[in-house]
Amino acid sequence: MMTRINLLLLFVVVLCAMSVVRAQYQARRVFAALDVAQQRGEQLQLDKDRLQVEYRAMSAPGRIEKLARTELDMRPITAARTIFVPEGQSTLPPLPAMPPTVPAKKGGRR
Repeated sequence: MMTRINLLLLFVVVLCAMSVVRAQYQARRVFAALDVAQQRGEQLQLDKDRLQVEYRAMSAPGRIEKLARTELDMRPITAARTIFVPEGQSTLPPLPAMPPTVPAKKGGRR
């Protein structure tokens, strides 16, 4: 009778030990996954900060005005270039002829 109880207790102890080992293994896996996720979160935060700085630099009014002038060939509004459409008129008058523009040389004089 005593032998059966000892075998039963031994079996319970082995099961408990295996359960502890399994729990420790799972805890290590979860901790490693948490560490990877935290590193990824830090990298994403750095990327977000970098992109915000780039966005601010790209949307600076001076840069936008320069691009509008050089790449889009846009000019400021003047009274001579403004066309007023009377109320109720459904068609626009013909546009005045624009003098040809000469693009500015980049790099200065040679």
